[in-house]
This record gives sequence, C-alpha cells and structure tokens, in this order.
Amino acid sequence: MSQLAKVDHEAAPVSRYEQPANQSTGLLGVIERIAGNPEVDVERMSALLKMRAEEEERIRRIEREDRAEAARREWLAAFSAVQAKIGPIFRTNENDHTRSKYADLADIERIVTPILTDHGFSTTSCPIPCELEGHIRMRLNLGHAGGHVEVYEDDFPLDTTGSGGRVNKTPIQAKGSTQTYARRYLKASALDLAFLDDKDGNPPKPEIETISEEQVMQLREMIEVAEADEARVCAIGKIARLSDMPASDFPRAMDMLKRRQQERTGR
Repeated sequence: MSQLAKVDHEAAPVSRYEQPANQSTGLLGVIERIAGNPEVDVERMSALLKMRAEEEERIRRIEREDRAEAARREWLAAFSAVQAKIGPIFRTNENDHTRSKYADLADIERIVTPILTDHGFSTTSCPIPCELEGHIRMRLNLGHAGGHVEVYEDDFPLDTTGSGGRVNKTPIQAKGSTQTYARRYLKASALDLAFLDDKDGNPPKPEIETISEEQVMQLREMIEVAEADEARVCAIGKIARLSDMPASDFPRAMDMLKRRQQERTGR
C-alpha cells in the first residue's frame, strides 16, 4: 500500500465532544437496538436513557467549562495589556477643606475609558441591596468582549456631612455623592490605579535628554584648557553636575568655553 493510500485510510482523530460517525455503536447504538426489540426491558431502557442524558450533560458541562476558561484567559491577557498602557492618574482637583489634591471620577474616566475600550473592555456600575444601615453597596462589572466578567463590590457610608461633621446634603444629594465616590473608588481599586500630584495642572513634561559620557569628558577637557571652574559652569547651566546638562545646551557650553580660552590666550 502506498503512503498516500495509507494516509487516506487513516481515521481522523475524534474530539472528546464528537459522537462517532457510526451511530449503531456506543451507548446510543445500544439504545437504538434495544428500542427495536419488542421484548425490551422497560427498566433497562429507562436506565440507558438516563445514562445517555447524563453523558450529554457531562459533554455540555465540559464544553461550558472550556469556553469559560478560554474567556478568562482572554480577559487576563487583555487586562495585562491595559495595565501596561495606563500610567499614573494625576490629581488635578483641590479639596478646600483638607488643602490637598485629588483625582475625581472624570480624571479617571478620561484616561482609562479609551484604553479599556480599545482592548475590548466595558464597565457598568449600579447600586445593589445593602444590609448595612446608612450605607450603599455598589457593584462594578468589568466585562470583556470574550465573555468573561469580573465583579467588584463594596459598602460605602452615605455622604451626608461635610468635613466639619455638619449635615450639608439632602438625602438624594447624599445618595448621588456616595455613588459617584463609590464608582471612583471601585474603578481605582479594580484597575490598581496609581495617583500622583499634578502641581501645575498640566501633564508631566517629557524627560530631557542629557549629554553623553563622551560629551562630559569633552567638557571637562575644555574646562581645563580654558582654566574655567566646573562648579561655575554647572551653576550657569543650573545643573547639579555636568552629566545633568541637557544635550541641547552642549554646543552653547562648548562655545562659551572656547571663547574663554581665546580671551585668555589672546587668540
């Protein structure tokens, strides 16, 4: 027999979920044969049908578990990508009572919502029944397009008073304020967000490229030739040491030192 003929006659592997192509074999085939027998034992037939139903349910359960596990793994992979993308959230709002800055829900949503959406996530928040008096229980659902959902819940005391302890809100205002705070808290906790102070209200400035080690050596050689003072050069550049000099300032510093050398030598 040729190799091709051998391959043609080999049976393809059968999934653990697939039924055999020949339905006259296996448990179903036994049931069919018994059902065609006029002297069938009713009790035996019932037991076989029950076994058949249990087998089908087992297969469906395995399939559900496999789908759930695949969705969970997809969720974790996407969530990892989200965390790699989200940076620190800057506190841009002033708390007049505590004289401190904080990030409100809008600060968080502005940063995280586009990133979550790009990676297939959606969030929903809603209050749910709470047995703790004077509290609201909030639930956050963090779902993914793959089908997996993570649920986060916590209880929050009603925000009825100000920092001085005096009641300053109506019941409906307290409920709305508490839900807004709860949504912010739950989302920050679920996404493991980090918060930093934004002292000027603007995004952080990009890191400035500094001079290379070779350029530091060139500057020191030029400082020695020009009989200049390294500390003075750093003071003029408003830096702690030469290695902190911005790369854009290097040409100007070299020109300054060359002029000093020319003035000293008269050439």
